[in-house]
Amino acid sequence: VREDLPGTWLLTYLQPGPDGTTVDRRIPFPEFPFNDSVQKFTSESVTNIGDIFGPGVQVTVAGSLREVDRASLETPKRFVAGIDQGKICAGPLCASLPISGEGLFDGVYLGKRLRIGQNLNGGGARIVQIRIS
Repeated sequence: VREDLPGTWLLTYLQPGPDGTTVDRRIPFPEFPFNDSVQKFTSESVTNIGDIFGPGVQVTVAGSLREVDRASLETPKRFVAGIDQGKICAGPLCASLPISGEGLFDGVYLGKRLRIGQNLNGGGARIVQIRIS
C-alpha cells in the first residue's frame, strides 16, 4: 500500500541481477561490510544515502519520486526517481556532486516493516529493506 512507503529504509540484502550487476550507481563507492545504505521516501521525493567509509563519509543523492500508474494498486508497482542533486560529506564538510538522471524501480512488496524492490536501471538487482523510521 502506497501509504507505507514514506519513511527511512535500511538496505539489508542485495541480490545481483541475472548478469551479476548490483544497483545502478553513477557514483561508485566501496562495498565494505560496515557501510550502510538507506533510502528516505516521502510521497513525492526520494533520498539515497550511502556510507563510503562508515557514517563519517557519505554520498547523498536526491530527487523527485512518482508512480508510473497511480491508478493501479497491483504489484509490482513501478516508480520513477528524477535525481537532480547530490553531495559527498566528510563530517560537516560537504561538496556538491554534478549528478542527474532517471532511476526506474519496481516495488515488488511493501509492508509496514519490510520492502522488496527491483532496480530496473541496474540489471535487475533485487533489494530487501527494513523500515528504521
